[in-house]
Formats: sequence, structure tokens, C-alpha cells
Amino acid sequence: MAPLKVFAFDYVMEGGAVTRALPRSFTQQGAMLFDALLADLAALPNVEVCTMATLCAPEAGAAPAQSFTERFANCVQAADAVWPLAPESEGLLEGLSRDILRGKRILLGSAPGAVRVAASKLKVARALAEGGVATVPTYRPHAALPDGDGAWVVKPEDGSGCLDTRLFGDRASALAWIRTSAAQGYVLQPFVAGKLCSLSLICCDGAARLLARNHERVAVRDNRFHFLGSTVNGLADADGALERLAQQVAAALPTLWGYVGVDIILGERGAVVLDVNPRLTAAYAGLHTSIGCNPAGLVIDLLKGPAAMPAPPAGRRAVSVDVDSFPAGA
Repeated sequence: MAPLKVFAFDYVMEGGAVTRALPRSFTQQGAMLFDALLADLAALPNVEVCTMATLCAPEAGAAPAQSFTERFANCVQAADAVWPLAPESEGLLEGLSRDILRGKRILLGSAPGAVRVAASKLKVARALAEGGVATVPTYRPHAALPDGDGAWVVKPEDGSGCLDTRLFGDRASALAWIRTSAAQGYVLQPFVAGKLCSLSLICCDGAARLLARNHERVAVRDNRFHFLGSTVNGLADADGALERLAQQVAAALPTLWGYVGVDIILGERGAVVLDVNPRLTAAYAGLHTSIGCNPAGLVIDLLKGPAAMPAPPAGRRAVSVDVDSFPAGA
């Protein structure tokens, strides 16, 4: 049987247009994840992995370079399946996913509709709440905000990771920053005290397999959040609460597929979901070592259907993934 030809693609690294300036830590994380994915795909015996560099290598006497859109479309057509890496903000990941499906190729990722919901802080909070999942309340600036003291977080409604996410000591300060900066497309969330963690899932047809329970390292400087790294499987789940939460998230967003990251806060009253990431997250870079099997292979196996959902990992060990050492000017 011919191997599955998989086009692995990183939007930012391949020169895709973005409107927001990306910090070094974000591009560093992207390169790390892309390298990890390529290594995992290359280790699979039934997969031929290719990239835009290999599929669009210039030839002597070739016509002038094509546009980014043309090169991407040609690479999609040259493959059997496509694994896109891109921020979900600005509709980037959703648009790429739709292009792959329009090209009648296998999408190794969540359905575009699930990506659209997950990309919106308001939509994902609503979908999770409707599914009975505890989540951080999310508000537009002009909405009626709850009374009470406490810190507030301001972030882009369609943001990715910690990009442009700010912490304010009270509601008035948060609203004042939005007004004075004329910031558009921002939402507010009450700050929830607790340990910032994440879950690494494999999802298919409303079910999930929890591969890793991760402790996230985040620092705040000049009231802005900076993601520093993750300890993959650095978190216990003695009572199975995180396993149950993983199943609830997958059921609330049933067209999530493949690798999915879920950001959570572990507080006094248990876990609440902060965000759902329908793409590779930093923890993926240490996942293979942590669980002792190839996570890309687990995703490829899902092409056989829900019956191919992997068994729980036989063993887990803590693996540190460092994204940024928090240098000056980060």
C-alpha cells in the first residue's frame, strides 16, 4: 500500500501574512512545534512527510515565484493529507482548513466550524457553558459586568495564546485601558486565582483521550502575560476530574478532531476552562517523550474512525518544554 503523503505546513514560518507583530517567543514556539511534528511524522512507516520547501523547491529556468496562496494551493494538491499549523486568530486556521477541504484533501485537524468557535473567546465560552462545562465568564466591554472587587483580564476576542493579554487590578482600570487605547475587539474576564494548567487531548466524534496533564509557566510583567513553557504531564489527576473534564469539552465541541489543547485554571473549587486550542500547543513538543509513543501516529490512526481512539498512555513522565527565558524586550 502506498504511504500517506502528508503535507505539514506552518503558516507563520512559511511567510503567511499576519497583521499583529509576533514576539520572538511565539515564533520560537512555532519553530519548535513544527520540528517536533516533522520528526514524529517522519518516524511513521506508512507516512511520506513533505513541506512547502520540498514541494515548491525552485527549478532551474522556472517561472517567477508564485504568490503565497498559489504555492499553498499547489502543495495541497500534491499531497493526500494536510496538517496545518497556524494561529486561530484572524480566521487564519479556519481559512486554511476550509481551503484544504475545498481542495478535496484530508484535513488532519478539527473541522472549520469547531475552529471558528474555538477562535472566539465569547463563542467558545458560550458553547462550553451550554455543554455544562465550567468556564471563565467572558464579557464584551459594553456588557453589564458583575459587581465586586478583584482583578480583571483583558484580551483580544480572537487572540492566540498570551498575545496581547493584560492584567488589571480592578474593573475600572481594565475598562479605562480599553477606552484610552481605542482598542477594538477585546473582551474582559474576571481574574480567577489558581494554578494555570493545560490538557493535551486526542479528539474524535465528541470523545477524547487525555494524553497529558500539563503545568503551564506564565509570568506577568508590566501587566502583560508572557508564556514561558510547560511541564508536560507535570500534573496529577488522582480523582479523575481532569479526565471527566476532557470528555465534557469534547462532547460540547463534537467536531474537534485530532490534537487539541485545553487551557484550564485549577482553583479552590476545581478546574475551570480558560480556552480551547484546536491546534498543536507547546506541550506537544514534549509529548512523545512523556507518553512513550508517537502522538502524530495516534492522530493518523483516527482516519480509521472512532474505533481507533488510542488507549490511555501506559506510562507518563514529566518533561519540561521551555519556550522563553523571559529576556528583556520579550
